[in-house]
Amino acid sequence: MKRFTLFTFLYLALGVCLTAIAFGYPNLPSGLQTSLFISAGVSYIACIFNPFWRERTIRFYRSRNSSVILSSLVIGLTIIGMIWEVLSQNWAMEAFLGAFSRLIIVLGFAENIVIIRQVNSEH
Repeated sequence: MKRFTLFTFLYLALGVCLTAIAFGYPNLPSGLQTSLFISAGVSYIACIFNPFWRERTIRFYRSRNSSVILSSLVIGLTIIGMIWEVLSQNWAMEAFLGAFSRLIIVLGFAENIVIIRQVNSEH
């Protein structure tokens, strides 16, 4: 059996939070509510397939000497974009929820950094 990691449970928690938010605010614009449901669905899928993807990713990075620069750059740009969106819409609730739906990107690349560091420390 494949082993579950902290990220498996973080994907599950993110999916539950996004689903609860989407159901908890029925008067959200339909585009934002759809975005929350899609992000929650992607998070649930990532939770289910995380052990398999993790093993495949570890095998992929073992054959290369990889760096965490690209993953760190994507995380940084995503967070800056989220902050920019919230500030440009004057701290509106819709802006927070729109930014919150992009946390799946940050979580995915954070897991990638952990995997790369784990593989690089083995060498």
